[in-house]
Amino acid sequence: MPFNIPILTIPLYYALAIYPHGHAIFIATHGNVAGNDNRNPKASSVQADFKRRLTEREYAAYERAESCHRNHLENMPLFVAAVFAGLLAENQVGSTGEVGVTAFCVGWMAIRVLYTISYLVTETQGWSYVRSALYFAGTGWAFWVLGRAAWVLGG
Repeated sequence: MPFNIPILTIPLYYALAIYPHGHAIFIATHGNVAGNDNRNPKASSVQADFKRRLTEREYAAYERAESCHRNHLENMPLFVAAVFAGLLAENQVGSTGEVGVTAFCVGWMAIRVLYTISYLVTETQGWSYVRSALYFAGTGWAFWVLGRAAWVLGG
């Protein structure tokens, strides 16, 4: 295989993490992204302007997209730690698959893509539970990989 899949998923995950922010700006500017004032994009005045100009539904979609973006960034350290711990453990035992890091990385990306979609389109409380289930599936799997790596490296 020409690429190490687990390592490759790190920049892919970062790109996925950035997408919701761009989506939020697209919503906030009604598609005129070039007209966005980017001098101080996190300023409270920018948020207040968006809230004033957007409908309640548009502003809620904007907020969900930004929350999705932040959640991806908050979970990136856990993902990267699981990737490197898993690779280290598999390298030590001399066998790929011992920890399942490649399957984890592919699964994590699939889960997080579904998570992103559900975050961006969910407007009801009921569907938010699907998003939460996806979140816990991914983080639970990451903790499993870390635990498995700890077991392999400790023995």
